[in-house]
Amino acid sequence: MTAAAAPGPGKGELVYQQLRADIEAGTLPPGAPLGELALVARTGASRTPVREALRRLAADGLVELAPRQGARVSRVSLRSVRDLYDLRALLEPEAMRQAARAPGSPLHAQLPRVRAELVRLQRRSPSAARSAAFYALADRFDQAVADACPNAHLQRVLADLRPHSARLRNLSHLDPARIETSLVEHLRMVDALAAGDAEEAAAACAAHLAQGLATIVATLRQDTGGVLDDLDLPLGAR
Repeated sequence: MTAAAAPGPGKGELVYQQLRADIEAGTLPPGAPLGELALVARTGASRTPVREALRRLAADGLVELAPRQGARVSRVSLRSVRDLYDLRALLEPEAMRQAARAPGSPLHAQLPRVRAELVRLQRRSPSAARSAAFYALADRFDQAVADACPNAHLQRVLADLRPHSARLRNLSHLDPARIETSLVEHLRMVDALAAGDAEEAAAACAAHLAQGLATIVATLRQDTGGVLDDLDLPLGAR
């Protein structure tokens, strides 16, 4: 007797995944309206799975649901950026420490290939395809580091933060020079992990986060005309 095939994801799950990916990539930018009819046309789904997806995205903090105003992509404020990076600065260097101390994890077998890909990307001319390749590699690297952590609670928190970090990366890399420095920063992290140097891996991660935050703050400063007194001034609200 042939075993029954496992059911695929439902419509609501597919819509959720599509919208989440579009928000992370910046295709749906901060503050973008999310009208039901427009989302039905965008996804090819009916209203019920669209509403289900919006509720899940709101629970993730990626969508704002306002009575009588409808849904929109959550806006980005200077306060929210700093809050996120404060939390990442506490968690991600520790994840690097734990990963460096787990030499038998699949991560360590992947490091030579990751390093070679980073070097190849450094040699390529800037382009949208190159940026996309780097983002995909950085995502795989981040996931591999998280998977190497023996602390399951830390793994879960990092997973919850990933979509928020991903969409802020789009702000960070609006500066064309940022991807170049990010490549160097990732090479430093990879080399520290390969050497099993937990403290260097943590320091390299902390430096990477600090530079990313500085670039995003500069982007917000430009977007708001230099007005930074109101820490809640949102990007995408105007």
